[in-house]
Order: sequence, then structure tokens, then C-alpha cells
Amino acid sequence: MEIVMIKKKGCMPCKVYEPFVKKTAELNKINFRTVQAEDMPEKLRPDIFPYFYLMKEKKLLENWAGNNERKMQSVLKRHIKGFIIK
Repeated sequence: MEIVMIKKKGCMPCKVYEPFVKKTAELNKINFRTVQAEDMPEKLRPDIFPYFYLMKEKKLLENWAGNNERKMQSVLKRHIKGFIIK
């Protein structure tokens, strides 16, 4: 399983939220990577940052936007047995 975080240069919520996402991913043995929005084709860029994709075996399980910890925890609880929160 993998969390992909789309972030934008100068996005303060992205900068503040990234350590939380990284730690949550590590605790739950989920791969985590970031992608700079500026490196994406314009038509594929989200309008809200940070933006997340939860992937499994290259398939999209769920996507969401914003730096809402409860939203991310809710998404991960639906897809991970024994989800760990700290």
C-alpha cells in the first residue's frame, strides 16, 4: 500500500502536515512519497493542496484533499486492519 502526497511549493499546510503523514505511514508500514504539483502536467494537477492518493498494487483505493488528520485516519481505517494512530 502507498500514500502519495501531492504538494505545492510555498504551501504551508503541506509543509506542516507532511511529518504527520510520514509518521503515520511508517507506523502502519505504508510506503509514502511526495510529488511536486509543479512537476505534473497541468491538467492532472489538483486544485487543493495537499492532495492524497491511497494506492494498492497500482490501483487507486481512495483520494482526498486537505490537511485534516481525522479525514486521513478515517480513510486509512477503512483500508488497513489494525490501523495505528499516535
